[in-house]
Amino acid sequence: MKRFSRRQFLGLVGGSAVASALAACAPAQAPSAPSAPAPTGPRGEVTILQGVDANTLDPDFRNSVPEFNVNAHIFDMFLWRDPKTLEPKPWIVREWRNVDDLTWEFKLVEGAKFHDGTPVDAEAAKFSLERHTKGQVGGKPIVPALRRLINFDRVEVVDRYTFRVKTTAPAATILDQLTNHEIMPPSVYADESADNLAKVAVKPVGSGPYKFVEWVKDQRLIMEANPDYWGPKPQIQRLIWKPVAELSTRILALQRGEADIIVNVAPDQMANVERGGNARICRVKGGRNIFVGIRCDRPYLSDKRVRQALNYAVNFDAINRAILNGVGERTRTIITRPSEQPPNAKPYPYDPDKARQLLKEAGVPEGFKVVMDSPNGRYIKDKEIAQAIAQDLQRIGLQVELKVLDWALYAGDMLAKRQPDDLFFLGLGSPFNAQSELNYIHPDFSLNSTYWVNEEFIRLYDELSRTLDRAKRQQLINRLWEVAYDDPPWIYVWHQVDIYGVSNRLEWECRPDERILLHEARLRS
Repeated sequence: MKRFSRRQFLGLVGGSAVASALAACAPAQAPSAPSAPAPTGPRGEVTILQGVDANTLDPDFRNSVPEFNVNAHIFDMFLWRDPKTLEPKPWIVREWRNVDDLTWEFKLVEGAKFHDGTPVDAEAAKFSLERHTKGQVGGKPIVPALRRLINFDRVEVVDRYTFRVKTTAPAATILDQLTNHEIMPPSVYADESADNLAKVAVKPVGSGPYKFVEWVKDQRLIMEANPDYWGPKPQIQRLIWKPVAELSTRILALQRGEADIIVNVAPDQMANVERGGNARICRVKGGRNIFVGIRCDRPYLSDKRVRQALNYAVNFDAINRAILNGVGERTRTIITRPSEQPPNAKPYPYDPDKARQLLKEAGVPEGFKVVMDSPNGRYIKDKEIAQAIAQDLQRIGLQVELKVLDWALYAGDMLAKRQPDDLFFLGLGSPFNAQSELNYIHPDFSLNSTYWVNEEFIRLYDELSRTLDRAKRQQLINRLWEVAYDDPPWIYVWHQVDIYGVSNRLEWECRPDERILLHEARLRS
């Protein structure tokens, strides 16, 4: 094993990978059971109202946080993310070490089982990572870009609970990536026939703290505590997940005691949530990038002056006052903590005169029509913010047709096929490392429907993906953001502040990464 001093390690790895690399020097340990005496068993049920339903529960086809939140209870991720530092920490992988620049070794907890009774072992880890790094599963393109993000080569089984991941180049973000990927039973997922893929998309089998019970699309998804879970045992017996698009309906359900957690509370509704005295607000600054994607393969939108104009046209201060109750601020950069942000990052200012001048220079005719898509209920005030942006664009001379779409059609069809209209309102949850955040605008990212191609960005990103030196990585990150700011594939809007309504009977705290994790939550007596 190649050994480094603390100083050498700090020089090797940048961004959030610093702590991960330091952790590699001393084996990380799996989470231990709570020190307090365990109750006799789980009790009660908790209902969670998300804005939209899942489209699939197959780990390699999911593309939204509501799907992740369901999966995070049924499956185990290889690693988890600390809610305070946002750094990777042990989960079903209990320890790891960096053998050399191209080899990472991982050890699983011993004795864990999948819900079908098969063992969680190194062979299952190998199968899962190989499935996550395929270009297609069952002939369908998968969502994860794990192969490219970690320069994946292969997995080698060392012993029953130990495996090694070999990479073709150094992989600074491998630990971060493993916080987003499930370990899966080969007994269930190896069959890639159309029939089996349809089955596992709606009846998932994992090794997590809860077992799947029932999913009635657009109504409810039910799971129950896994009594044989390898980790801290769930304290709540049953979780019920429901999709409710309208915020007013979610708030009413919370006030009536028909829900315990509701998502995406609008800032102007926080007092309303607490007014009844049976619920509280949990608020946290998140990392979700809210933006309007721009189809760079469309007439006029291929000109960066036009895309700059769209950014200058948006009056975010007015949106913040009128819609967000002043809690937000315009995006300075898509890079979030704990990564170091580019020192010169700044938001696009509101300058409609400059926007009109840029459109004129680009030869855009007055009244040029664009079609803009938006979901309703997926993000905080998504439809309302999209409407405000559409009005701002009309003020600089564009004709905007706004289409508000059902989430299942929007994410499950248009975005999955990478065929939205000219402009599309979207939010991407942060992976909390700069390289992966910048990957969101890379042409190869599976959910990037902008068709933006900037050769300098691609060249610099490829160099970043092979670089471990911390100072060099930061230089590359800074330059990558400069390119993306000057030649924007998005209208940069804001980083969402996440606001939840929570029943007073539930002990649970929200996290910056939007992950609703309930197997350690408790119901008050």
